[in-house]
Amino acid sequence: MKLNVKSVKNVAPNKNMIKKVIAVTISIIVIIVSYVSITKAAEDTRNTVAVVRIKNPEGLQMDALVTEEDVEKYNVIRTEYNPDMVLAEDIDNVIGMYTLYYLRKDSIVYKDQLGGERPITNEWLYQLGEDDEVITLQYNYLKCGGDILMPGDRVRIRATYELSEQDSGTGADSWYGSDNSSIEYQDAREKNIRTQIIFDSIEIMDMLNADSHSIYEVYKEVLRLDEKSRQQVMKSDEFLKSILPRALVLAGTKEQINEYAKYANLKEGELLITILSRENSNPIIEQLPTLQSEVQRWIKEDEK
Repeated sequence: MKLNVKSVKNVAPNKNMIKKVIAVTISIIVIIVSYVSITKAAEDTRNTVAVVRIKNPEGLQMDALVTEEDVEKYNVIRTEYNPDMVLAEDIDNVIGMYTLYYLRKDSIVYKDQLGGERPITNEWLYQLGEDDEVITLQYNYLKCGGDILMPGDRVRIRATYELSEQDSGTGADSWYGSDNSSIEYQDAREKNIRTQIIFDSIEIMDMLNADSHSIYEVYKEVLRLDEKSRQQVMKSDEFLKSILPRALVLAGTKEQINEYAKYANLKEGELLITILSRENSNPIIEQLPTLQSEVQRWIKEDEK
C-alpha cells in the first residue's frame, strides 16, 4: 500500500489555529492582570486615612480665620498619607486657628500651615523705642539707587531750597556751617540756594508701592507660598509692580522728625537721598537673598 504524501500534509497543524491559541492566551493574561490591579485598587480604596481639607470655594487667604464652613473631612489612600497632614479627628482643633499661607480649595491641610495666633504685620513697629517716630517720604526711585535701596538700609537725606532775601546771609558765593551740615551758593540764575542735611543717618523700615501697600509685607506673603505657587506669583507683572517703591517709611527720633518738619513742604525733587554703608544695617536683601536674585533675573528677562 502506497503512502499518500498529500494526506500527510493535510494532517499538519493549521497556522490559523496557532494564532488563535496565542490570542486566547494573551487575553487570559490581560484579564488576570486587570483583575489583580482592580482588586489591589479596591483594597487601597478601603485602606484610607481621614484628613482635613479646604472646602471654601475661593480658598483661604493668608492670615484668615478658619471657620467650620471652610474645612471638611476627606479620605486619602494610606500610601499617600503624610504624618504632617491634619487628621479628620482633629478638625475641631483647626477651627479658630489662622492660616500662615494661602490655601487653595480642595488642598489638604498640613500642621505647619496653621497658627494659634494671628500673624503680626509690620512687626517692626512693635520694636520701636518709645521716643521713636515713623514718617512716610516720597522719593525718586531712579535717583536713589533704584533697586539697590531696600528696607533695612540707612540713608542720609539733604534738602535743597531757595533762600529768601532776608535769609541770604552774607551774600558770599558759598558758605559752610561749622558742622559742614549746610551749604549756600548762587546758581546760574543768581538765586541763593541752600543745601541742608535733614537726616544725617536714618533707617528705612519699609517701602510703599504705588497702592501704598507695604513692600516688606508683599515679600513676606510670597515667601509663605509653596515653591510652585511662589514661582508663578513672582513671574507675574502684578508682583513686579507691587515691589516697585514709591515712598520710604523712616523711623527716627523726636529731634530728627522735628528737623524734617521744617522742610516738609519741599517737593520731591528738592530732596537728595544717599545710601550709607550696610556694615551696621540689616537690609531685607540679606534676609531674602534667593527671592531678591530671582526677582532681578525675571526683571532682566522681561527687559530683553
